[in-house]
Amino acid sequence: MRHTTSVITIGGLLFGYDTGVINGALPFMSSASQLNLNAANQGLVSSVLILGAALGSMFTGKVSGIYGRHRVVQWIASLFIAANVLCSLSPNKYIFIVFRFILGIAVGAASEVIPVYLSEISPINARGMVVTRNDFKIVLGQFFAYVVNAIIGGLFPNVMWIWRVMLVMASLPALILLLENRSIPESPIWLWKNGYLKKAKAVMSRYLRPSEAKEEAHELQADPEVEAQSFQSVVFSSNIKLVLVGVGLAIVQQITGINAIMYYGTLMLERTGLTRSSSLYGNIIIGLVSVISVSVSVRIVGRFLRKKLLLIGLLGSTTILTCLSIVTHLLSGPRLTVAVLSFITLFLICQQGLISPLTWLILSELFPVDIRDVGMSISTFFVWMADFAVSLVYPSLMSALGLSSVFRIFAGCGVLCILFVYLFVPETKNNLLTSTQQGHQAVKSA
Repeated sequence: MRHTTSVITIGGLLFGYDTGVINGALPFMSSASQLNLNAANQGLVSSVLILGAALGSMFTGKVSGIYGRHRVVQWIASLFIAANVLCSLSPNKYIFIVFRFILGIAVGAASEVIPVYLSEISPINARGMVVTRNDFKIVLGQFFAYVVNAIIGGLFPNVMWIWRVMLVMASLPALILLLENRSIPESPIWLWKNGYLKKAKAVMSRYLRPSEAKEEAHELQADPEVEAQSFQSVVFSSNIKLVLVGVGLAIVQQITGINAIMYYGTLMLERTGLTRSSSLYGNIIIGLVSVISVSVSVRIVGRFLRKKLLLIGLLGSTTILTCLSIVTHLLSGPRLTVAVLSFITLFLICQQGLISPLTWLILSELFPVDIRDVGMSISTFFVWMADFAVSLVYPSLMSALGLSSVFRIFAGCGVLCILFVYLFVPETKNNLLTSTQQGHQAVKSA
């Protein structure tokens, strides 16, 4: 099981690297000798990947439902390799934007199919821990991007085209994913739903305890009419209530500004007075805290109630954002730099240790089997659209309003997120959700 999880979550590593590498590459590619980007261009170059990710996440659920999780992951790995190479070779910002959009399709596809794949191939009682390992790989990928950026940018601070090397490095783990993915099996749930009963039982017996395999098979046999529903049949039915909860939860993960820090940390730290090289090294702290936070969360979130932990994370992050809005208004110089780094560290503990992993975990458990592909696709689409909106407007907001006002806006969004989760998000711990009836019951109990 460990080998299978390690291979599948390389997709999460790529997800993290390709979203994080822009943080350090952006100051270099913005120079006049390279892509010559202003604040609006910086927002577009960063956010266009997210727009592609929204598109990729929207259709991947349907595609993986037809062709299988395993085959789709192989296609994703191939697309990662091609798009990263082409981005690194782009001669101008227009061509770069096109290929970064295509790279975003791979990122979005990975964000949708990998949590589902992990959830369906893991033991029932370990599902929470296994699914959140993907979140660990995402932030590990971002950390690797920050380290690569700092090393390369520190060694060659005056070589403006060095951003091309930063980008192409992501092709290496994508190649490993493409080769190693051949050694892991298809999802037993997908096999069962598509009539490969013997293969499904063989995979279940390989990864589940005998009692768990029997229980899983019993749940699937209990409703032989269960089959994947279309987008229209899900949206224009009573299932829409469950889907709306998923959409709201997807937006909650993004609108408090986590990816403004992960994508624009270098520019943010430069605004506090740090040099470019120092800002690149400061990002390593951001990445390291994220990795440690998620590594701890992998061991704890599966053991406790999902909703309660999510509310704790949101209360903490909203309080910290309020503090950031105050210190960025009152302080300046080295004291401002130290205060911002300190509070960002605390914010990342809440966000990467609780909010982000719990979002993906709840989404992977929220939807019944018959609407899981459509529900996950719609929810993941809105994760990326919220991410796109934040990453597109952040450089312009920071330029026009300053850091203090931006943090105040994020804190206000945090208050709205707390209210939504408290009122509408159900508890999903130990919920197999193999029928629509169970899904509706989860919403009613919230």
